[in-house]
Amino acid sequence: MKKILLLILLMPGICISQVRLPLATQTPPKGTSHSEMVQFLSDICTESELYDLEFVGASSGGHKIPAVFYPKRSVWKKDQTRVFVFAQQHGNEPSGKEALLMMLHELYLHPQISDYANLNLILVPMVNPDGNEADKRRNGNDYDLNRNHVILSEPETRLLHKLFEQYQPHVTLDVHEYGSGTWLEHGYIKDFGEQLDCVSNPAIPSTLKNFAIREILDPTIEQTRARGVKANRYLITRGDMGHFVRHSTTDINDGRNGFGIRYSLSFILEGLNAYPKEEKIWQRGKYQLTLIDTFLKLCNEKSQNIYTLVENIRNEYASNVPDSVIIQADYTERYSRPLEVTLIRTTDFRDTTLTLPHYRPEPEAVVTVKRPVAYIVKRPDQKIIAMLESHHIAYNVLTESETYNVEQFEISGRDTLRLEGRDTIIPGGRFIRAEVTFTPGDIIITTSSIRANQIVQILEPQSFYGISYYKEYQSLLDSDIYPVFRIISKN
Repeated sequence: MKKILLLILLMPGICISQVRLPLATQTPPKGTSHSEMVQFLSDICTESELYDLEFVGASSGGHKIPAVFYPKRSVWKKDQTRVFVFAQQHGNEPSGKEALLMMLHELYLHPQISDYANLNLILVPMVNPDGNEADKRRNGNDYDLNRNHVILSEPETRLLHKLFEQYQPHVTLDVHEYGSGTWLEHGYIKDFGEQLDCVSNPAIPSTLKNFAIREILDPTIEQTRARGVKANRYLITRGDMGHFVRHSTTDINDGRNGFGIRYSLSFILEGLNAYPKEEKIWQRGKYQLTLIDTFLKLCNEKSQNIYTLVENIRNEYASNVPDSVIIQADYTERYSRPLEVTLIRTTDFRDTTLTLPHYRPEPEAVVTVKRPVAYIVKRPDQKIIAMLESHHIAYNVLTESETYNVEQFEISGRDTLRLEGRDTIIPGGRFIRAEVTFTPGDIIITTSSIRANQIVQILEPQSFYGISYYKEYQSLLDSDIYPVFRIISKN
């Protein structure tokens, strides 16, 4: 009897000794700081045999960025689907981080129950700790990280791509939040609940996109709704209600197409944001967790199909490099049609159904170019070298002068592309054939590899996705000849 009583008396102590979720220690919940997250992850990874914890890099402001691997990498199965989930690229969008911490806490509390047994998970709950601490969108260098996946100038995006290169995930999920104020002046709150979408860049194989929509995206939305959480596909909206609406950009500078162009099933999740950021943070995290959990359960159920599909596509594109690549695309009127949506009416805060007249669900290819054998960059500066190395794109450095037959782009001025409602400056001019002698230090980037689509989209002078769009590379437009040449043959 005394032993039983002693056990009963000790039980509260056992519960208290369990690691608590940071939000659960706050009254009222206000959101998890960087130091609270690091302590929480360190505690559960110390107490549990489930996880590996690794600090994979640091932010521009010096905050350590942790990644959690579930299950421990030592028990990963080689032929099992790898899923990479990362959150809070934007510092003032914290609910994805809270959702991942909640998920890890649930696994810690109930290790015997796993709905992800067929998956190897890589989780980065807080990509942008500087933004989290300052409650701002951008990082410590004042850069929007989710517009940095082409030039990779920031340490936070570089570490994401380093993880991708190291583990070659088959599925990625980039977690964000969106604002509700687009149509307030029209008397409506834009509340689409949890919004999920997939790749849109038209150079990404349609097989990947079609599988993503049919087998993962649509069922995730349907099953999330069945669990009592509002969910839809992600819509970009702006202007008045007569303006066209579309899915997310085709640009490869975000965390969705940025990894999708490397042949992964890549997704973006957008939950409804709040102001201030701590308002209803527990509920927002729970809503995001519901969709993430549903998403992962579907990936778990279809793990073998996902693994086979992605591996086959990667093998195919490694051996059969495409002859042409789309470098400009737009959501044009060609596919436009009406779309019925549900919004909240501000007069009585009830759901009301409306029809938006101009929904453009698919992008259309605008410009396609023939893939050259290789590119050669004349006198590359350190920014170009660093970008290529951060992308793990191979290049060769000339050690002696060599002459090539090339196509060189003669710049006559600057043109403005108006695609997806965005102005993009590109060089105006034309390609001409020439015989050019290149000197030691110039670099050659071949395109006969699995990275061909990405390389062409980044290096073509008139690409909507190219480096000349970024302020760091505007100097490429200052000379008479664009310093990236298409190689035809060696003389």
